[in-house]
Amino acid sequence: MQMQNQKSIVKKIIIGSLLGAAVFIIIAFMADYKKVAGALMDFPLKLWPFILFLSLMNYAFRLIKWDFYLEKLDIRIPRMSSALIFFSGFIMAITPGKMGEVLKSLLMYEHHGVAVTRSAPAVFMERLTDVLALLFICASGVAFALAGSSGAGAAGAGAEGLSFESGQLLSLAAVALMTFALIAALASRRLVMGVLKFMERFGFIKKHIVHIESLFEAARVILMPWPLFYATFLSILAWALECYSLYYIITVISPGLPAPPLELLLFSSFAYAFSTIIGALAMLPGGLFVTEGGMAFLLVKLVKLSMSKAVAATFMVRAATLWFALLIGIFALPAFNAYIKSAAVKRAA
Repeated sequence: MQMQNQKSIVKKIIIGSLLGAAVFIIIAFMADYKKVAGALMDFPLKLWPFILFLSLMNYAFRLIKWDFYLEKLDIRIPRMSSALIFFSGFIMAITPGKMGEVLKSLLMYEHHGVAVTRSAPAVFMERLTDVLALLFICASGVAFALAGSSGAGAAGAGAEGLSFESGQLLSLAAVALMTFALIAALASRRLVMGVLKFMERFGFIKKHIVHIESLFEAARVILMPWPLFYATFLSILAWALECYSLYYIITVISPGLPAPPLELLLFSSFAYAFSTIIGALAMLPGGLFVTEGGMAFLLVKLVKLSMSKAVAATFMVRAATLWFALLIGIFALPAFNAYIKSAAVKRAA
């Protein structure tokens, strides 16, 4: 990359890191910083490798998805280069809505001559399938809670019908069916273009609609039902691992919570997925403050954690996800530059 672009990235990292530190200090003081610090200090260091391993597995599933999209788009670049480009995109994790990940398209254009219009659909579909996965996780938590409430009510009234467990299983199956229906709708070119045509009526969207239509048209190969379903499935596996990371942290810092394990897992997952979506929609760098505040609030309301432990759990999972990803990106981009130089030297020899 050009030196000017690298300086711009370093500036964004510094600003994002300062904002992250400010967010931590503000929320910690709001929740009683002494108790937050105590919860953080009491967390066993020996458990961090497992938590970071869960994040690495998340990245592994997403890397598989990235390579799958490049193959479908007939973009042929060396596997090592592809992996380093993918991880280099993490350096833009603190950009609003992670939109800075278009860096991956720029790297492919600069070093492999792949037109941005060819690779942009892969970056776009990465984000889209991530959103689908997070929505699926959110919907699963909501369905589980609703089925549990209705099941409990029916049991209390002595009514005949579904048991608590079977009602929840059916509700989760309904969420899966609705997800498949949404995937099928997105795979329908006629339906997508019809929706985009309708959106042209709104002035604030109309000026961008041509670019959106072009992007969907370029992505039609990976918008077919099977590629979309496969990529969404990989995304669900990837994000479920980060949700489990939050659940695992909660069980360590607050053992003996009254909720059954499955309920605790789904509610923790809902808190993580919902706050991640809201943080992205807020268009703040890395979703800072909105994501942390939302996650801590939901953990208090749904999981019944104390505010100090909810804040501690939130910051630990964000350290293992957002900031760990940023750290990987910081190392991956120079590694990619070194790889490109080494490849150039070999070709010249």
